Amino acid sequence: MLALHLSDLRHLLLLAIALVGVSSTIVAQSVPPPRPWPANPFTPLTIERIAALPSSERSAWENYWNASEKLAAVLRSRPQADRSPLQPNDGLPKGGTYTKGLRFDGQESWYSSDEARAIADRVAVAQTPAGAWAKGMDYTAPVDEVRRSAADATGIFDNNATIYELRFLARVISAVTASAASPAWHDSFNRGLKYVFAAQYPNGGYPQVYPLAGGYHDGVTYNDDAMVHIIEFLRDIVYERNGTGFASSEIREEATTRLQLGVQCVLKTQLKNAEGHLTVWCQQYDPLTLKPSAARNFEPIADASKESASIALFLMSLRSPSPEIIAAVDGAAAWFRYTALQDLKIATAPADTRGRAISSPGAPPIWSRFYEPGTSTPIFGDRDRTIHYDLNEVSKERVAGYAWYTQAPAKALSAYGRWKKAL
Repeated sequence: MLALHLSDLRHLLLLAIALVGVSSTIVAQSVPPPRPWPANPFTPLTIERIAALPSSERSAWENYWNASEKLAAVLRSRPQADRSPLQPNDGLPKGGTYTKGLRFDGQESWYSSDEARAIADRVAVAQTPAGAWAKGMDYTAPVDEVRRSAADATGIFDNNATIYELRFLARVISAVTASAASPAWHDSFNRGLKYVFAAQYPNGGYPQVYPLAGGYHDGVTYNDDAMVHIIEFLRDIVYERNGTGFASSEIREEATTRLQLGVQCVLKTQLKNAEGHLTVWCQQYDPLTLKPSAARNFEPIADASKESASIALFLMSLRSPSPEIIAAVDGAAAWFRYTALQDLKIATAPADTRGRAISSPGAPPIWSRFYEPGTSTPIFGDRDRTIHYDLNEVSKERVAGYAWYTQAPAKALSAYGRWKKAL
């Protein structure tokens, strides 16, 4: 009988875990039982934590904290930040999910049309006093309705908010003649960028919400590509891409500094395996220590395949990559290959299997959204802060309401091959 290599055995185990509930009950018996999260999965930023920093780091963080608190005091309608040691349940921020009306697939001529200009007017109206935008705004609604919706909104980077508004304004401003560009658009764009600059932590990371909201919202947030969208936009300003060529030299210089800080944070937060090899990233990190931290109640500390694919693609988009950037991308690509799940596909129907991995011999590889740190075993979370190795054990609400499998690393691996040849 042919001997199996260790890697072969591991892939068989991963396949068995992924197929739990779809194949035999014998496989199900081999799956470890659920386990709770560790205590205090996330500690928000506080002035007491900042006071304990070395004196060489303390001043920059105190300045950041004071600016955040000052802005929060101005925004009087804002809920008080929750800085308890355990993150709050999924409360602040509220709103819809994804913004409506911001097109990025139109012909260049469309961005100078009356329709695009009207949407840009609504975007400027919807900007919060802090300079940000709320998620889930509907820019196809009448302007007065947009104004009312934005009146008590919380600015955020989650679900494409703020960065997509800035991108849309840039496209419209660059598409019209200088005389036709509304001063309100320019003012809104510049205020939005000042908000982006102010929100960046001294170590280069970005919280999900600024001014700081407490709880897991303070974490350096790669979750749902929040920070990646920010530094991608900074990159475009530096490279004068995607309609940002009108930005002033002062803005471009500031964006260059912020981009470099962001890249350094990305490199510092990349994980390593037991052998010391670079792998991928978690969804969130402690803002001060940059150690992996939990996010929402169903998002435990884990190796995150979807977010890591976006980070790898971003790093590959940078010009003249340093040896550190090349090593980071190489490590991520190796991890993607190692953790790919073969002969499975993501079910889309019927309702009782939608979102699960089901057997499909010969199908392209897929990945679990989360992998257990240290073992690279697929894991799944639930709202009661339990970690499961079997998606069938997770509540129906969370199975239906979250993408537990992804194909995102396949796109990163495809780009990686081209990138390596270009190097």
